[in-house]
Amino acid sequence: MHSHIRIAPMAAFALVAPLGYATAQPLIVQEPRLSSAAAEKLVDACVAIAAKINAPMAIAVVDPAGNLLHFHAMQDASPTAPITAQLKAVTAARWRRATSQLDERVKSGGNRGPVYLNDFPIGGGLPIIQNGHTLGAIGVAGLGNIEDCAEQAV
Repeated sequence: MHSHIRIAPMAAFALVAPLGYATAQPLIVQEPRLSSAAAEKLVDACVAIAAKINAPMAIAVVDPAGNLLHFHAMQDASPTAPITAQLKAVTAARWRRATSQLDERVKSGGNRGPVYLNDFPIGGGLPIIQNGHTLGAIGVAGLGNIEDCAEQAV
């Protein structure tokens, strides 16, 4: 019985200790993210840029979790452009950096993580970051300088 007395205070501490940490953290977190209206404007801006240089593209905009907010594939875009644009956007949102940067790291052997995690570290995806928060990402696939198109749209 004496051993139960020694265990009881430790068990009580184990139950109470995590509560102090939990109360220091908010129970509901609200993070800023792109609206569907903003995503549509980004796609429209990129389509206009691509049309000026006569470069058919596919453009995808995702939220921070990689969920598709808006998408457009221009006529004559390659058959692989739609899925490629979406993969680039998701990868940029997940890694919170341009997919061209990830491509360089993978090629140099510095970081093979994107390959192992089945991401798409090829240029054309850009995260949209404001005040340290990833609001979403844009992915562009097709002919021409696709990353410039994404940068100009943002």
